[in-house]
Amino acid sequence: MKKIICFILSIALLLGAFSQGAYAVEYKVDLKTPTSSDEAEAKWTQKFGSSYLDAPSSVAVAGDYLMIMSKSSLLKVDRSNGKTVASAKMVNDPGFTYVPVCCSGGVAYCPLDDATIQAFDIKTMKSLWVYHDSLGGQSLTPITVEKGKLYTGFWNDEDKYANFVCLDVKDENTKSESEEKSPDWTFKSLGGFYRTECKIIGDYLYVGSDDGTVYSDKSSKVYSLNKSNGKQADSLDTTGDIRSGISEDSGNIFFVTKAGYLYSVGVSNGKFNKSSLKKLALGGSSTSTPLIYGGRIYVGVQGARLSAGYIKVIDEKTLKVIYSAEANGYPQSNFLISTGYEKDEGKIYVYFTYNCPPGGMSVLVDSANQKQAELHDVFTPDSSCSGYCISPVVADDDGPLYFKHDSGCIFAVAKKQSRDQTSKSLFRRIIEWIVSVYQMIRRLFAR
Repeated sequence: MKKIICFILSIALLLGAFSQGAYAVEYKVDLKTPTSSDEAEAKWTQKFGSSYLDAPSSVAVAGDYLMIMSKSSLLKVDRSNGKTVASAKMVNDPGFTYVPVCCSGGVAYCPLDDATIQAFDIKTMKSLWVYHDSLGGQSLTPITVEKGKLYTGFWNDEDKYANFVCLDVKDENTKSESEEKSPDWTFKSLGGFYRTECKIIGDYLYVGSDDGTVYSDKSSKVYSLNKSNGKQADSLDTTGDIRSGISEDSGNIFFVTKAGYLYSVGVSNGKFNKSSLKKLALGGSSTSTPLIYGGRIYVGVQGARLSAGYIKVIDEKTLKVIYSAEANGYPQSNFLISTGYEKDEGKIYVYFTYNCPPGGMSVLVDSANQKQAELHDVFTPDSSCSGYCISPVVADDDGPLYFKHDSGCIFAVAKKQSRDQTSKSLFRRIIEWIVSVYQMIRRLFAR
């Protein structure tokens, strides 16, 4: 009997160790995700608002939970059923809810209106500190946390100044839940920073900006900033507002603009190798961060009509279009790639939402040397949740896909399970229950 108990506790300890992974939004997974509407089902749907005006934020995965901002509350949601298990009051609303919470090291960093960042302990849901930026603005830029530093930007208007900032994430005053954080440094730019997630490479970060005018096709810049002090190391002139994140591969960075261009340029030690600059006219506006895999770039492009859109598959080295896939609408947010079938089938699956009713989720199927589009619908909301959608698709380590919707709904879409898979899932839940019991007993004996 003692051996059996020891065996169970060993499994519990092992699973407990695996459950302590880093908290992050993951845009590349190696999972057996649903590949069509025939094998996909809604694991759950929860409504957190009634329209885009009070819709929840995009989803962030934090261990066994989803972290979501809804109105003026931070919600910790059980990812297995969509039920809220804890909440905390934030000092402000998130405003437009394009940007998810950033979860890193057990802390949730919330981008809020009026250029405010608030940090919460995910376990206790207690506030740690608050930052208010001196220039104000909307918090529309995804937060990046690296080595104890937080980087993000704000946006005031097309032709107004706003800051990009660096904060130390340490909670200097553990007795206060609302201590005011001061920035390590700020960098001011005309036009500000709108959905322009930075890319950190070595000692430098690269971030795009708006063009500083009410137009979307004037000259904007990508900045190279020293990440330790915010000093500008270099800049690159581009055409059009940059409202995507920056991707990096093999010493080159990639980004798109609202004027409809994809750029590639080499970078080294904070400098742009401008002789290597390549530029591709996409034929429409683009705001999705370029996804790079297997020598190919995947970007969303707006069509001639507001309701039209495409995914374009582009050769990474030449920046030539390999093929285009027409979507149900404009794919305006980041993509999720699943490589779970690549070993057996030689195929990868690129998931995306589209900003047009009913606002569902689709998948592009691609493989090496493929030159024709293969695109399927995976999930379509019913009429009660129909609407626009500008949310990225994210996944946890079990395979469900999550995205939020302007209707106020959040969806968890999973692969339909066979009886054998259901049994395995039940076994996993039993083991997780054993882990929780073990941890409870351990806490009792530790007192």
